[in-house]
Amino acid sequence: MKRFLVILAILFSAVLYAQDTTAETTAGSLVAAADTVAAAHDVPELSEEEKLCKQAAEDFMAIYNSWDVTRDYEILLPRITAYAENYFNAGKDPNESNKEDLTVLKEHYESILGMETSETLMNILSADLERVNAELEGNQKNPALIGYLDKLDFDRIKVLEEILVRENNDQISSSVSALRPVFKNIRRYSIAFDEMLTSVYNEITRVTDKRVYFLYIEDNVKNKLQDISDRLAAEVDKKEAEFAKKITDDIDTLYAKKEAAALAGDRDLEKKLYNKWIEARKVNIDKLKSAEISRLTTVISGFMQSPGQYDVNSTLIHKLYTKSSDTEAYLKYLLRAKFYNDLNSKFKVYFRFEVEKGIRKYRLNILIASLFFFGLFFYVFTTVKKKRDSIYIRRIPGLDAIDDAVGRATEMGKPIIYDSGLGGFSSPQTIASMLILRSVAKKVAEFKAEIIYPAYDPVVLQIAEEMISSGFLDAGYPEDHKKDNCFFMVSDQFAYAAGLSGLIARKKPATALHFGYYAAESLLISEAGFAAGAIQVAGTTEATQLPFFITSCDYTLIGEELYAAAAYLSRDAQVLSNLKLSDYGKVIFGALFLLGTILLTINSDWTVISDLLSTY
Repeated sequence: MKRFLVILAILFSAVLYAQDTTAETTAGSLVAAADTVAAAHDVPELSEEEKLCKQAAEDFMAIYNSWDVTRDYEILLPRITAYAENYFNAGKDPNESNKEDLTVLKEHYESILGMETSETLMNILSADLERVNAELEGNQKNPALIGYLDKLDFDRIKVLEEILVRENNDQISSSVSALRPVFKNIRRYSIAFDEMLTSVYNEITRVTDKRVYFLYIEDNVKNKLQDISDRLAAEVDKKEAEFAKKITDDIDTLYAKKEAAALAGDRDLEKKLYNKWIEARKVNIDKLKSAEISRLTTVISGFMQSPGQYDVNSTLIHKLYTKSSDTEAYLKYLLRAKFYNDLNSKFKVYFRFEVEKGIRKYRLNILIASLFFFGLFFYVFTTVKKKRDSIYIRRIPGLDAIDDAVGRATEMGKPIIYDSGLGGFSSPQTIASMLILRSVAKKVAEFKAEIIYPAYDPVVLQIAEEMISSGFLDAGYPEDHKKDNCFFMVSDQFAYAAGLSGLIARKKPATALHFGYYAAESLLISEAGFAAGAIQVAGTTEATQLPFFITSCDYTLIGEELYAAAAYLSRDAQVLSNLKLSDYGKVIFGALFLLGTILLTINSDWTVISDLLSTY
């Protein structure tokens, strides 16, 4: 009996345990199901567009993640390490003298800040002093103690001196004089470091660019990017009807509001709405597609995992030189960031091209205008070639003065100095100047005078020598040309101005001719000619320099008169054609603008001429 009761008790306990276990399991399942439902409510479902963008981002990241950075790392590490070691081993690395320079800088800055000075100077020096202190305390990232000054900051001493002229403070003046060698020393180290950093940057760029190129060929990356772009472009193209309706609705809505404002007599509101209506009419489907491309690109970027910012700086150089334990990880991080940026740029180009490919109807006016002027040029060119000697060009008084000036130089037995400014050989002003130089050289040869040409650019010097020798040959006196009178001076703006001014002061020329591109040195050069008593004729298209030439020279070719003079003197068919074509173009566009003004004056809704000329 006792045994039976024990067995019954055991069975009863087992049943109770099974019930408890089932209840716990059921409760756990219910809690898990509830959590799943809650999570489903917390995370909103992606739209079809977002799903497409997410898929594009995943496909892009799959291409990116398939690249193995190890190979490029092993190629680059010894190369860029050599650049860093060469820089430091060459004795260009910072030493105690740099700290001394910065200490001197700090002392003088604090001294100047303790004086009564202008707010401008106070702000400049306060900002610089913070950077100097950071360098001395070792808080700057740049281990070469040159982070204090970059290339643009070396104009700081000039700024200080300009302020000193206005403030006339002798104490500050002495401090600035003491700072000059300090600036020079720091700059010397800065230049070497910048050059080394540029070499490292170029080496990394060269390797990664090649890697992207070979991946295009070997791994078919181009087609993969093309496939992603095709899918996205199809999504954008689906919205063409929506874009067209939006453009029409915006134009109609703004026009209705403009008319309502006109009826209400609110002129200010009507003017604002009219301007908005004009802008709305310039909007086209391609413009809206471009905006849609930018928007979708932003959405896609949200689903991508960027490896970080690519920046080759002194941190990398320091790790390479000290052989830091994390050099490999840091360099691989930079390479991944560089590869990601390059690949992402390629993808954006493909995406935009797939959407915008085809004929852009909104730019047909540019195509028609280009074809029209192309045909007009050939017509003018053929006409000029047949009648180049009879083509009329208005006589410019400055050109008559050149003949008189050459004759005067011959009578006085003094030379003629000719310069073409600071322009390079491809500058239109320099080309015009060279054509004028040939004509002047011919007159000089005929009058048995002497011409001197100091060059700013060595390439232009070769052209000028050819122009002068051609001029003497045209006159029939090639043996009179003195090649030593054509020489290179210096390729620095104010050094050239000083050298040319000194040459004019020594030679005392009877005539000085200035034709070409000029900047701030124009007044220095022309004043030197005026002081030497020379007849001066100048010409440039730089509007900011014309007042100085007009003031100090006897005759000045203003603006496009320089090109007209070149055409008049050379009688070259191409130059004459360009001159005539520009005149015809001015007449045509002037007539269109005049007609458009008349139409808009009669009725502000008649924007046909404005629509014809506008483009995107």
